[in-house]
This record gives sequence, structure tokens and C-alpha cells, in this order.
Amino acid sequence: MRHDADRPSAATVTMYPDGPLILRGEFEIRDVDGTRVDTGRTVALCRCGRSAVKPLCDGSHRRGTLAEASGSEADS
Repeated sequence: MRHDADRPSAATVTMYPDGPLILRGEFEIRDVDGTRVDTGRTVALCRCGRSAVKPLCDGSHRRGTLAEASGSEADS
């Protein structure tokens, strides 16, 4: 992969089963008003919807599965 000094290196996203999306590299996260959220070069993004600090992960997914959080599991 070619790396130019003028261009940020590509960000990568790693999906963890029943866990967050880990975003690494050069990226920006902005809120709805366009204000940049300071995150550093690695951030965990919530996928379960339980985090108190969305869009960031706070580990709340450990209380159950993503399917349970989204309501996609079949009722017993």
C-alpha cells in the first residue's frame, strides 16, 4: 500500500463477534452539528445500542448479545 505524506493512511474497521467495531488509523468522527469528536487513532464503536457514551463503546455489550439488544432473537 502506498503512503503519501499529503494523504492520511486508510482506516481499518475490525468487527468483533458480540462486541464493538474497532476503528484504527486516520479518521474523523463528527457529531450531528459537525463538531469533531476527539478520539485518537483507535476507537471502539458501539454496535449493541446499550452504551451510555454512544457512538463509543463502554463495554455494555457484555451484559448480553447483540441479537438480544436489537430484538432480533426469536421469542421462546
